[in-house]
Amino acid sequence: MEKNYYKIFLIIILIKLFFAWVFPITTDEAYWLILGKHLDVNYYDHPPMSGWAIYLFSLLGSHVFFARLFTIFYGILAALGIYFAAKELSQDTAKAKLASLIFLVSPLHVLFVLIATDTSLCVFVLLSGITFYFGHSRNKTSLVFLAGIFLGLAVLSKYFSGLLLIALIVCLFVYKSRKQAVINSIILVSGAIPFVLMHLYWSSMNCWTNIMFNVINRNQNVETDYTRLIVFALFQIYLSTPWLLYYAFRNYRPIREGIRKERNLFFFLFAIPISILGMVSIQNTGLHWYFSFYPFLFLFLFYIPSENLRKIVKYSALFSCVHLIIVAFLLTLPVEIIQNSKHYKTLLIYCYGDEIVREIQKKYGDQYILAGSGYSTSSVLTYHGGREFIVFSSGSKYGRHFDKLNDFREYDGKDILIFASTEDYHDYFDQVTIDTLRIRNYDFPVTLGKGFRYPQYRNRFLVWAREQWYNIPDLLPVCDCFFIDRYFPANEKQDGSR
Repeated sequence: MEKNYYKIFLIIILIKLFFAWVFPITTDEAYWLILGKHLDVNYYDHPPMSGWAIYLFSLLGSHVFFARLFTIFYGILAALGIYFAAKELSQDTAKAKLASLIFLVSPLHVLFVLIATDTSLCVFVLLSGITFYFGHSRNKTSLVFLAGIFLGLAVLSKYFSGLLLIALIVCLFVYKSRKQAVINSIILVSGAIPFVLMHLYWSSMNCWTNIMFNVINRNQNVETDYTRLIVFALFQIYLSTPWLLYYAFRNYRPIREGIRKERNLFFFLFAIPISILGMVSIQNTGLHWYFSFYPFLFLFLFYIPSENLRKIVKYSALFSCVHLIIVAFLLTLPVEIIQNSKHYKTLLIYCYGDEIVREIQKKYGDQYILAGSGYSTSSVLTYHGGREFIVFSSGSKYGRHFDKLNDFREYDGKDILIFASTEDYHDYFDQVTIDTLRIRNYDFPVTLGKGFRYPQYRNRFLVWAREQWYNIPDLLPVCDCFFIDRYFPANEKQDGSR
């Protein structure tokens, strides 16, 4: 099996490329493609690394496939990283290939073809962990410093990359003398801290939107739910697969002895973040939060006998094939099969957004500013039509980067078409007409607003948005805030004029 390593590697990458081409665009993908076109030092809901990466890959083409190449690149990087690190640890090329193959054929890798904000996190967590290992094992402080740089770039992807820092420092104090551990910890943090400070400065100039979105607004009224522990445990079994856990349990002693004898720090890089996420799962965690730490799991599996590793590869490959067959079958089904479902409308927007935009253009021309009532609809239709849809009076629990991109002062007195919303917008326009747009036997509601009344919109919706999304705590020093400066400057009158 390991003799065909590169053939299997190539086949899996080709399969992923195929699904990356045919799979319909998702809400988050469309949203981040828009952000990738608007390069910024900071984005509303996440640090900037995902937007920067999508911008670079989108230079190859405007189709979502090209942005998805970043995710496929991560898979290649992870598989090769596992191979080279396992080879260094085990001094056994065959076992290193088997460890890499277990990752390659796992559903965690095979099904990961869509754009996610976690992709850049996965890349830099992986690079940081593996670079740290080589620096640690070879006593090269330059590599430890480089691991810190990668960790800083991971922080520019998502905040919980900080869990890796905890694991890395634990490794230093477990395997080094106290003096060496302190010195290496300082070197590690020195590589990361410039990026952290830079991000904090950017945040202070942008309403602290990342902190507000991820730490404050999202965690209001979150209740403790111990059943989430069960979901957490089941999801870990799914990600690692039952057969891998079975053979790991059967070979617990050689794995434990191998980790101890060879000082395999990848055990800590996997176990510590996953354990912490498990403990906080009773509050609120995303099921995708664990992905970036999972490649480290495969780097202490090669202590399992080769015949068992081959069985894990075989069973995981079959498991992934079942997933691929199901996905391929679902993609061949016509959307009309769920015509009576409440999800039919959403699926039409995702799969046939191009038809929707064409019909809007055909029926209404260019006389209206186009809008959706939420970031999902606006993002997907902007992608399909190439014409920007703003977000109007969003009922979302959180703000989005559209708040920064759309300046409603510029729309005062203009005509706006709001797609697929049943809200009453009469207070915001001089004249409102309700129309329908029939797409594949579904009547989408369309609101045609003549003469947008910015002062009313500002005094009702934007005031509400300020209280909901931009109520920044006093402990965060605000140097600048686009939302407050734009709509609520200090020298304004009640109607928003100056």
